[in-house]
Amino acid sequence: MSRRLVPAVLLLVLLLGIGLLMGRAGFVVLNVPEAVTAGTFEAMRGDLRQMRAFLQRMPKGADLHTHLSGAVYAERLVAWASQDGLCLSRPEQVLLPRPSDARDDAPCGADPGLVPVAEAVSGPGGQRVFDLLVDAYSMRAFVPTPQVPSGHDQFFASFGKFGPATGGADTPARLDRVAEMTVDQLRIYDAASVQYAEFMFTFLESAERRRLAAAIGTQTEPKAMLAALQRAGLKEFVRRRADELEGLTARIDALLGCAGAADRPGCGVAYRFIAQVNRNSPLAEVFVQTAVAAALVRAAPRIVVGLNYVGPEDYRTALHDYGTHMSYVASLAPPDVPVAMHAGELWLGLVPPSDLDFHIRAAVEVAGARRIGHGTAIGFERDMPGLLAEMARRKVAVEIALTSSDVILGVRGREHPITTYVAAGVPVVLATDDAGVSRIDLTNEYVRAARDHGFDYRALKNFARTSIRSAFLPEAEKAAQMQKLDAAFSRFEQREAQRLSMGERAQALLAEIIRGSRRGGGAAL
Repeated sequence: MSRRLVPAVLLLVLLLGIGLLMGRAGFVVLNVPEAVTAGTFEAMRGDLRQMRAFLQRMPKGADLHTHLSGAVYAERLVAWASQDGLCLSRPEQVLLPRPSDARDDAPCGADPGLVPVAEAVSGPGGQRVFDLLVDAYSMRAFVPTPQVPSGHDQFFASFGKFGPATGGADTPARLDRVAEMTVDQLRIYDAASVQYAEFMFTFLESAERRRLAAAIGTQTEPKAMLAALQRAGLKEFVRRRADELEGLTARIDALLGCAGAADRPGCGVAYRFIAQVNRNSPLAEVFVQTAVAAALVRAAPRIVVGLNYVGPEDYRTALHDYGTHMSYVASLAPPDVPVAMHAGELWLGLVPPSDLDFHIRAAVEVAGARRIGHGTAIGFERDMPGLLAEMARRKVAVEIALTSSDVILGVRGREHPITTYVAAGVPVVLATDDAGVSRIDLTNEYVRAARDHGFDYRALKNFARTSIRSAFLPEAEKAAQMQKLDAAFSRFEQREAQRLSMGERAQALLAEIIRGSRRGGGAAL
């Protein structure tokens, strides 16, 4: 044996002996590669670059809370706008469709304030315009102004500026863009060791929404409203849309090109869609969207797996109609339609205290939500301990988007309730919300969880496993995804351990044993 290996081997034997002795005191001898990996991660806390690289490699399960259009980075949106011949309103940096009566010599009409995007971002001043568009469509370089005084306002205003680049009113063209956006995100997730995603998207255009809402007339009782929609052709509309979604998945498959080449980027990531409902619409339109979303889940369960109410929860309509909205979900969705609900994306000062103390509870108890999006305002809920206990008992997961809570609500660090949820036994998953608008990725959220809240490797690993357990998938598919994740973690931990010398592994084990004893529990060896 090499003389240099003798001390390391002796140290490793000593550590294993300590571990076995500790086993008598309640410590469990289980998984050496996991323990080495956990110890190695703790040693990285002083080096955020090493931590970022480690967490980029680490399997992260699923991103269950991501808005597809908001996930796209602004640079891609500008490229699509140029490709599609969209027009730019310079003063507001707003994208607009090309006018129907436009001529070749004036593609955006006679208004000098409207120019083709492709023209605006080219030429000597093109880079300056491009930079302004990226800033307008995201949180990059955001500085409050009298016109846009908060990150909240900048964040939500961005969607109305870049909307036409994510697809127009023409359904086939719109679904083509949805396919492109989806493929882009699947490739990004693949590179970040994410294996599953549920994309939120709106599958009901505003014109169709208004037509169906008009059929409701003066009805206000949910059963009568649904009957009116059924007479107006709800079933036929949903059937057509389900067929179109089958075509969408075929386009996604074609763009990925996985047939016979499963190792291509993105091919290893499974996905489903969540049907969005705009909560800041007139009541009849909210009911229509909810009815269509629930019907799509039933008609195309392998494509659309749930519904979610979206849009600023603090807007006047969302606040005024919140209770009615929850009753709509209760009448149209559960128990067979999974519901994820944006709830508690609020904070003191943004809204009056009376609007802070019931949203999460109503989403859980009235709407039957299986997952809560954000849940930032849990500390303001009536009987918070009781609500947390109920969420833990029902296994209602909370989708935590740390960066989103920071840029929208200004809630960060110790103010954020993620540790409250964990301590109460509520399932917690980390999510991006709108990665493109926030200029982040899922790895960033794991970094923030470790850096700002002190979560260790095993806690982060549990977040990843919880994300698969909380997915809106049939049990057999969920089990297969969990098996895939566990296998990925096993490979990851083996590779991380193999990066180290024998002595470094022994040091990592010792550090983990000591850390476990200080916690009053047992390091899993």
